[in-house]
Parts: sequence; structure tokens; C-alpha cells
Amino acid sequence: MNSRMTPHLWIKCSTLIVFTTVLQTACDVHAAPGPRLLVPEISDQPSKIRQVTTTNTEVDEPLVARKPDLSVEAQKPKLVADDKTDKKSKTDAVPEPKPFPGIAKKTTPSMEKPKAPEVPKIVDPLDKLVDDAIEVSHRRMLRTNVHTPWQIAHGILALRWEYALYQNDKRIRAIDWVSTGPSFRGRPWFITTDNGGKGHPFTEPYAFEGHPNQFLAFYGMAGIPLDHKFNTGEKIITIADMIRNAKAEVNTEEEITWTLWAFSRYLPWDTEWTSNRSEEWSIEKLVQVQMQSEPTKSACGGTHGLFALASAVNSYAKDQKHLRGTWLEASMRVRQYIEYARSMQNRDGSFSSKYFEGPEYASDVNKRVSTTGHTLEFIMEALPQKRLNEPWVRSAVARIANDLIQYKTQPLEPGGMYHAIDSLVIYRERTRPTYADELEELAKNRDFDEPEPSEPIVGYSKRFLQQQQNATQYNNQYQSQYRNSNQSNQQPPRQSRRRRFSRFR
Repeated sequence: MNSRMTPHLWIKCSTLIVFTTVLQTACDVHAAPGPRLLVPEISDQPSKIRQVTTTNTEVDEPLVARKPDLSVEAQKPKLVADDKTDKKSKTDAVPEPKPFPGIAKKTTPSMEKPKAPEVPKIVDPLDKLVDDAIEVSHRRMLRTNVHTPWQIAHGILALRWEYALYQNDKRIRAIDWVSTGPSFRGRPWFITTDNGGKGHPFTEPYAFEGHPNQFLAFYGMAGIPLDHKFNTGEKIITIADMIRNAKAEVNTEEEITWTLWAFSRYLPWDTEWTSNRSEEWSIEKLVQVQMQSEPTKSACGGTHGLFALASAVNSYAKDQKHLRGTWLEASMRVRQYIEYARSMQNRDGSFSSKYFEGPEYASDVNKRVSTTGHTLEFIMEALPQKRLNEPWVRSAVARIANDLIQYKTQPLEPGGMYHAIDSLVIYRERTRPTYADELEELAKNRDFDEPEPSEPIVGYSKRFLQQQQNATQYNNQYQSQYRNSNQSNQQPPRQSRRRRFSRFR
């Protein structure tokens, strides 16, 4: 086939090319353009830089392409209705930290007085009996100008903030009157020391503190707070000052029962300090010293020492799950004497009038209330919660309550009687805690007559402390002279005496 194109064919091809070019030009002018490549728009004007504000989270994230969100953002549905009138901030939602259970709260009363709590429906007849016995005991009124600080302080132990006295035929709150700085037979209730202050020490039987820090332990049972103020005549002291003084004066030569009792109510179990004698002390060491005393040779059958041990163990158990070391030994000692008391209980529910020495029944109501009341007070502090409904416990509670009601017109010895009442108060606190708390709050806000403050004895504390110091120096000097005289007049040994006598045979 000939490759050369004929003139006629060449003319046709040229005409077709021209026609196609003209047609394409017309389409570009009158029709839409076809697909084009995406190319950047370049112009003579300088480009503007757009500033974009980013958050910290966006800066930290890697710079990668993000998929655009073309949908409408849906809001998360609320499950709880939003009440605009009662909105609470986050700080209101966080509960306040609870203080240590042994430390009493402040006594600042609220503006609104609490209403009298509704008496719960009595299901257990024993609860009604206990309430009646405590109510009857409120009618045993002491007088400020007759009875001793030792007797009145025992009343504060038992009836706490509701305990009232007669002052010039007016009913006043005992705690309020004691805080004014009263005196007894020319001696004040409290004295000041270099370390703070303390209750007036023992000077005569049943007048002031019978044991070191006994009143401080009573105030701890009543829930008197650390910042409560007492007038001493020279200055104002608080419960915290008394605790600081008790820490400084503690020693192994004096009884530490009531110090342990008070500290277990006010201080954490792991408290440590240094005394004035540069001795290292702790509550655990107090427990160890108390463990060395024999209950049968202690005052009131050793029930106070056992109560202090039980209170300290309870304070430890609130913070620690397991008992170890000294705390385990103290718990075993407490349980041991609980079983001793139960094994020697009389048929009528009373405990042995010999405490833990052996079984004995007391027909005298004063002795029966005192011995059974002291023992039951210890048991109420030491017994586990699940054992409070055991028949022997209920029988002892009923015995004390019946005696207080039956002999309500008969004079009873204040010490034993108030410890018996305290056992019933602790029983009510443990079996009906909500009702007991409401009664305590009501008692704190109850209206009493204002006490008439007595004139404080100014300067007594310095004179008393100087007398004590002189007595201590005299005793030390007398003891040293007595030792020297004994050594000079010491008889010869037994062997030499035998030889001397043998010469005259």
C-alpha cells in the first residue's frame, strides 16, 4: 500500500483539523470548562498569616491530620434533674475530716436550741427500767456549800452535762459552777503549775482528788472539750493545760490508773512525750505499767484499772484491725476478769461483794450497789457489742436499776452510787446510741440558773506548791537520817551473834 497521501485526502484531513480546533474554541467560550488540576492560587498580593489560638492539650498532641466533624454534637443526657435553686459547690460535697473519737467536741452551742428527742418506742422492758433509774438518780441533789469536790466530781462522771446542784436554793449546772473556780474549806478546786494546772491533790479523805488526775478522767467521761476553761484564781486553765501537766508529772512512783483513763479519752493511742524527769513515756507504756498492778490489791477491787485498760484497748482497736504485743496482753487481761466476774455472779444478778477475790453476796444495799456498780461499769466498757444482750449482763443491769429505784429515798454512798449510775449511762449509750446523743445535745443546751461565782483564792497555788516542795525535802532528809542511824546501830550479823552468845555457855 502506498504511504504517500493523495492531495484529495490531505485536503480532507486539514479541513477536519481546522473544524475541530474551531469547535473546541467555541466550547471554551460558551460552555462549562472540563475538569482541571487543583493548583495553588498565586497572585502578586502578599499572603496573610492567620493566627489560631490553641490549648495546652492541642500543643502536646502530635500534628496529624484530623477528620472533620461534620455532624452536630449530641449532648450527654442527664440522669438527675438539675435543680437550679439548690446547687452545691464541690467543696460542699466533700465531707469534713472527723476528729479523733477520744477528743470531745467544742461546747459552742448552736443558735437554734435542739428539740426534745422523741422517746423511741420501748420494745425492751429493760430500756424502760434503765431510763427510770437514771431519771430517779437526777433527784438526788447535792449542795455546793455542803458536799465535797470529790462527791460532786463523781456526779459529773455519771450524769455529765445534765448534772445539777443546789446553790442558794437554785438549780445550777454542776460543770458551769465548777468552771467558775469554787473553793472548799479555804482551798480551791484547781491549782496552777509550771506546766499548766491540775485538780487540787489529796489532802484529806473524800475531799479532793483521791488519785492523781482522777478529776481529769471524770471530765473525759463527761465529754468536756479540750478548750473548756476553769478559773484557778491566778489564771484560766483548760483541759489541754491539765493534760500537759499530767504528761509532765507522770511517774512510776504514783498511781497511773486515772492518767491512763483520761489519756485514752483525750489522746490518740500512739501519743508519746517526755516527762519532767526526762523519761520517755507513751500510752503504750502506761498500759504496760498498769498491767503490773494486781487488781485484787488495788482500790475498788481493781475495777478502775481494768476500766482504764479496756478504754485504752478500745482506742487502739478503733484505729488498728489487729491487736499485737502489749495491746493483745491487755485485751486478754480484760477478758479474763470479765469471766471472773461472770463466774462469781449471784443469782439476783449482783456481782460478788469481794470483787474478784471470791464469791460473796452483800445484803446491805450500799455495799451491793457499790461493788456491783463498779464491776458493771468496767464490764460495760470492756464487753464486745455482740455480748450486751447475754442474760447475765441483762440481769446485772436490771439489778442495779431496781436497787436505784427501790431505794430512791434512802441515802447512798456517793462514790459507789455514781459509778453504778455511770454503768447504766454507758449501757444506754451502747444499746441506743442515737437516743443517747440526742439527750446529751439537749442537756448541753438546757437552761439552768446562772451560778454565782465564788471569790477565787489568789496566790494559793504558789503557797501550796511551796509547802509540797518543803514536805518533799523534809521527807528526803528524814529518810536519809533514818538510813544513817540504822546503819550505825545495825546489829552484827547472825554468825557473829552466835559466837558471842556461845562464849557464855
